[in-house]
Amino acid sequence: MTATIETPLVPGPVQGPTRTVQDPARDGQLVEALLLDDYRALTRLAYLILPPSLRRSQRIATAHRVVQSAVPAGLSLPIRDPRGYLRRRVVQEAARQAAERSFLDRLGSVFAPADPADFDPCAIDLDHTAIVRRCQRGRQVSLAATAVFAAGVLAALLLMS
Repeated sequence: MTATIETPLVPGPVQGPTRTVQDPARDGQLVEALLLDDYRALTRLAYLILPPSLRRSQRIATAHRVVQSAVPAGLSLPIRDPRGYLRRRVVQEAARQAAERSFLDRLGSVFAPADPADFDPCAIDLDHTAIVRRCQRGRQVSLAATAVFAAGVLAALLLMS
């Protein structure tokens, strides 16, 4: 005697969600749309979770990296509450980044100044003149170091002959 089990036409609560096969292209578009809509809020959340002992620029870059890597390729979003899922992923990744600090980094966060409450890591304006000045200063230092090194090599060659 054999028993056959037929699946019902309307899935019940025991069988789980009705959408089992997901379209990867549609999921990718949904992820992009959610990230674009919530990017500022997710970046600010990651920035606030990261330790203040990091320099501000390093915290901002890490917060952006955390948000951008919140959903790795090939990972599909859940059917229910994809925004909450993204927030949880950002919080987990930022907490993981914060936990990977050494003891000295943790000690430094005690003395680090706090950012103002209205600070927005996505609204940083770049000071192009400061960047140009820094690059010029770096070039001058590298030219001076190269000249000193070349003079040392030349002096060593002259002393050997």
